[in-house]
Amino acid sequence: MRNNVLTDNSNVHYCTGCSMCAVSCPGKAITIALTKDGFYEPCIDEKLCTNCGLCKKSCYKFDNNVLYGNENSSVVYSAIHKNRHELKSSTSGGVSAELMRECIKQGYKVLGVAYDYQKNIAVTKVASSIEDVEQFKGSKYFQSYTIDAFYKSLNDKSNQKYAIFGTPCQIYAISKNIDLNKDKDKFLLIDIFCHGCPSMNLWTKYLEYTKESTGISQFNRIEFRSKTHAWHEYCFTFHSSNTQYSSKKINDPFYTIFFDKNAFNRVCYNCKMRSSLAYTDIRLGDFWGYQYDTNTTGVSAVVLCSDKGKNLFKDVCNEFETRQHTLEETIVAQSYGKLHSCNDKLRKYTLELLSSDLSMKEVMKAYKRTYSFKKKIKIAAKNSIKHLPQKVYLRIKKIVHEI
Repeated sequence: MRNNVLTDNSNVHYCTGCSMCAVSCPGKAITIALTKDGFYEPCIDEKLCTNCGLCKKSCYKFDNNVLYGNENSSVVYSAIHKNRHELKSSTSGGVSAELMRECIKQGYKVLGVAYDYQKNIAVTKVASSIEDVEQFKGSKYFQSYTIDAFYKSLNDKSNQKYAIFGTPCQIYAISKNIDLNKDKDKFLLIDIFCHGCPSMNLWTKYLEYTKESTGISQFNRIEFRSKTHAWHEYCFTFHSSNTQYSSKKINDPFYTIFFDKNAFNRVCYNCKMRSSLAYTDIRLGDFWGYQYDTNTTGVSAVVLCSDKGKNLFKDVCNEFETRQHTLEETIVAQSYGKLHSCNDKLRKYTLELLSSDLSMKEVMKAYKRTYSFKKKIKIAAKNSIKHLPQKVYLRIKKIVHEI
């Protein structure tokens, strides 16, 4: 076996599935495929591998010295789009789409995540026009397939500029690669406050469950963070040619397992990338926290980590109602700086359920049998509060957060 990303015993982290190893490999010895558990991982053809080691140089698995800079020099804002249509169609305050449009105006090509309605997967794509970036609207709560877009942008030897939007682990890999190739001036990097990536099997099973529930075999548009039940309420809205369906705001199978954190990629539990601002120009997310507990339309958190990022946001800030904050105010309700506890036995069982032939309903029935009595009481109490009128529920939530 060659000394590559799969066999080297010096790795200190788990694989993120960013696919940079495949993009970096000059011999095309590495391909990326979904594992049985539903995560992207590299597959290596030993006959093509020359043991050059390039696959490891941008790989998080082998980095013992992750950087944590920019916390003190970053500038933080909350932002709410002034255009009501833009605000409604976004998952938070509308900053990401506005930045993408501005990047196109400034001559960048934009990499973002679109949903492939034929394969039912998330795919990172390259957009060259303002019309093209519309496909990137909305968060996708699972890994994206990145190879084609990453390869195209990183191997472009022209003076074309690229703005790349991705998860912190993806942006880390891009940053390391462009540092190696001394191409940093061509790239603008924007990542997100990340909670973790669940198994693709969760989405596949949930999608089949939704099709069966609605009697619709094909959706032409999916809103992955619809505001049907208001900004704070996680909800999917599925559109077909003549109807739409929104998931419930409580006991939704996808979000139940997602927020229980029992189907995450192994690296997500102790990921250092979500707690570093050293590799990105801008970090975006929802501005959760007591300041906006009663807001129902959406608020973005914008962390400007470099002069390049600050200059870009300056060009669009007039489109938003903004307010400056400290980083501490922004991250209080994020996963930044936190580790997720992992119950290995329960995670293994959950992933086995999701990769089985059981339906989503059968999976949830089996999954909920693992709940303790204390957890069942807690869920029942939370759901009871959510059934209250929205103003009452949000007021209770605000009081709890302020205590």
